Amino acid sequence: PRCYGFGVMVDVRAAQGRPAGRLPVQQARPVGLPGVLRLLAMAYAAALNHMALSFGCLFLVQAFHGGREMKAPSGTQEEDGIHGFLEAVQLLLGTLLIPFSRVMAAAAVPTKTIGLQVLGFWLPALLGFYICTTAMLGHLTLKFRRAVFVLPYISLAVVLLMWQLELSKVLRQMALSEDLAALDKVSKADGHQDVQYAMFKVPYEAFLAVYSDQGCNTTLPSNIDAAAWVECQEDSLEGKVIQFAVANFCRPRPEATTVEVEEFRRRVQACCSQGKRAKILPDMIRPPEEVFCRCRTAIFDLCRFVAKWVMVLWSSMLLAICTVLYFAVEPNLVKMGQVQRIEVVGFLVVGAVLLVGRLTIFADYLSENVGAV
Repeated sequence: PRCYGFGVMVDVRAAQGRPAGRLPVQQARPVGLPGVLRLLAMAYAAALNHMALSFGCLFLVQAFHGGREMKAPSGTQEEDGIHGFLEAVQLLLGTLLIPFSRVMAAAAVPTKTIGLQVLGFWLPALLGFYICTTAMLGHLTLKFRRAVFVLPYISLAVVLLMWQLELSKVLRQMALSEDLAALDKVSKADGHQDVQYAMFKVPYEAFLAVYSDQGCNTTLPSNIDAAAWVECQEDSLEGKVIQFAVANFCRPRPEATTVEVEEFRRRVQACCSQGKRAKILPDMIRPPEEVFCRCRTAIFDLCRFVAKWVMVLWSSMLLAICTVLYFAVEPNLVKMGQVQRIEVVGFLVVGAVLLVGRLTIFADYLSENVGAV
């Protein structure tokens, strides 16, 4: 008779003092993902982390170029830099807190007007550093599988995923807020409280203020798909941004069809007419108002495009984070029984699939039902 303990075959005769032959040792069977599937999963997680790292580096490069263009006088450079850094930290913290607590987010966001130095340098620098740190922690988690890397990575990644969800929600709402026809049925007093009214008036006043301060003049082409030409008297970053945006962004896409170009023209004309009826634009449409409506229409096109694909990116990142988490806990999963291991991995996969389906395929359907209730 023989008994088995800890994977070694033991002969009972040896325990009784009788000679026993050498018995083979049972080898542990490999567990976990199959070789090819494991390799593909590891490559996918590493590729997504590389993509996130590249995306963060783009923000850092943008911050570098923005910092070169926005050089303050030597006497105020240090003071403005400290204030700009603190404002950017508050703005980024408030933005990341929106999905968790709107009260805390409102308390963190600065109440005064955000300067161009914050938006052009400090905010991209901090956001790029945040994304790069998350991606590097993902690589370190895949390589070393230590809790000291896993816990910070999961914490930063979850906050980033929640922020992307909130961004997708805001973009979908913005994409549906272009038409101001509903304001025709609202009194002027109510119109000032309308979100669509504010989304039209505030950007227009800000654009007109910068346009006037920079002494800009616009030459409008006869065709809507041609680039408008803007010349500014002031040689500043604001003037250069206006010139670049109007010439390259505030127009139909170069690959747009004739139908899409005509639709763009109709929306620009609707922007001008609805703005006049809402008492936001003057009765006589000047070149600045025409340029503003062109840029506004192009921004709504961009919002629709980003809102369409941001959830695809979110789903890819969620799958990559789950893959990194799996490899981090894989040594512990190996110690489990086969049934328990299948249950844990199956629960993770089914939960991720249901969450992705809820936030992509059924997002609009469930949102409409909740609003109706």
